[in-house]
Amino acid sequence: MATYVISDLHGQYGLFMKLLEKVNFSGADKLYMLGDAIDRGPDGIRILRYVMKTHNMYFLLGNHETMMLNVVSSNGDVTPNLGEIQGRRALNWLFQNGGDKTYHKYRLLRKKERKELLKWLNSCAVSTKVDVNGNTFFLTHTAFVKEVTDLPYKEIDPDVARYIVWYSPFREDIFKSIDDYAACKPWIFVIGHVPACYLGEDKGKRPLSSYREENVIDIDGGCAEPDNRELKGAILFRLDDQKEFTMSFAEFDNVLGI
Repeated sequence: MATYVISDLHGQYGLFMKLLEKVNFSGADKLYMLGDAIDRGPDGIRILRYVMKTHNMYFLLGNHETMMLNVVSSNGDVTPNLGEIQGRRALNWLFQNGGDKTYHKYRLLRKKERKELLKWLNSCAVSTKVDVNGNTFFLTHTAFVKEVTDLPYKEIDPDVARYIVWYSPFREDIFKSIDDYAACKPWIFVIGHVPACYLGEDKGKRPLSSYREENVIDIDGGCAEPDNRELKGAILFRLDDQKEFTMSFAEFDNVLGI
């Protein structure tokens, strides 16, 4: 039995499936997904529904899921005309963060299915702690508040939730100091939110892999922007031995024979 973590798939369902095949993921294993399963890519809703229905997979919300929950109707209603959805939050999600692709697939669900999905998302946490082989891993999309672990999203103060899913040690505009993470050693933080390929001295050149600084491991492989198909893709991190497995867009193309 192994415990894996993945983050920021952004609708790349096919790539996700091939990566699970690569590690022979089974019903005896566990998988934690650190949010941002949706938007920009084509199959975010499919990823969410797959995780929701899989008994050994656990989902933590990212900023893209919280944007969705702030925009879609809580009763499951949808509109075929995106122009009818008004407001700053809606425009930001739909047209600046790739939410239009998610919404198009979301509205194809039956209303019962949409309500089921919303109920499940609201029941998901934004962070959790997992003990594996003597190490404590703090799993979160990006930031953290010690006291806010394993709480359903619907029970978290909206401002606190926004802080946890947006603020990062690797973004200057919404910055959380890496010192805050280091102060929690020996915990090991596994996060996403900022593509690892943009971090470090060899940014833009490093083969698809995580980025590590202090006790923080960033496993965002850059699925949101599949422009450099050899250096971007998905990173599956195994907590048991801290080994990572990858599936780049280029490797995925090769698997498909493209």
